[in-house]
Order: sequence, then C-alpha cells, then structure tokens
Amino acid sequence: MSLPLIKPATARPTSTGALKRYFVIADAWELSPLQQCKLLRIPSPQVLARYRLGQAPRLSATQQERAALIANIHFSLAGSAVPGDRAWAWLHAPQKIAPFSGDTPLGFMLENGLPALREVARLLVRQSERR
Repeated sequence: MSLPLIKPATARPTSTGALKRYFVIADAWELSPLQQCKLLRIPSPQVLARYRLGQAPRLSATQQERAALIANIHFSLAGSAVPGDRAWAWLHAPQKIAPFSGDTPLGFMLENGLPALREVARLLVRQSERR
C-alpha cells in the first residue's frame, strides 16, 4: 500500500483542514479508532466519529500541533527514499535506534504523546538532511 503524498501546510492550518489531512494519514497508517484518539488526544471513539462527520468542536492548539506533526512525519516518510509500503512498515516495525529502544515508532508515539511526536519528526528531518 502506498501512502498518499500530503504536503504539510506552510501556513497555520484550519481545524477542518488539519482534521481532513489527519484522517487521510490515519487511514493510510491503518490506525484503529483508539490509536487515532490517542495520537490526536481525542477523549473517545464516539467523539472521533463526530470529528469525522465535522460535528465536533474545533481542535485545541495542542491538537492542531499534534495533527501538524503527524502530517510532517507522514510527509517526511512519503518524500523520503522509503517507498510507501516500506514507510508503513517503518512505523509498525520495532526499531533499535534511539529513541525507540526496540519499540515501534507508532508505539513510541502512542505511549509518549506530544514529546514523542516532536522527537520522531526531528529524527526524520535529521535523517533527510543526511541524504
């Protein structure tokens, strides 16, 4: 499966645009509803469903930052030398490199929240600068 290429927003995204982008990425990453809630810090799958329908309140600033980081991570993977299937595999495969210590990047982000999203985004930027 190829990950769709989604350019990160250059300007501050609207809550609606950030959500649309997030849901495309969540589908490409094959995230469960609970994983989607945890990554974006949405309280429940029921609220997530309302967000998908456009019936929930605007995202908080922190949720918008989370969505932007996820879009940047996705863009870094999709724009890297890692093809779509390998990018998906990278997210779901245990990694020995720091900061993962044997965990999957997705698991690391789910367990450690916003600081982990920032760290993964920085890691991918550093890796892309070395190429």
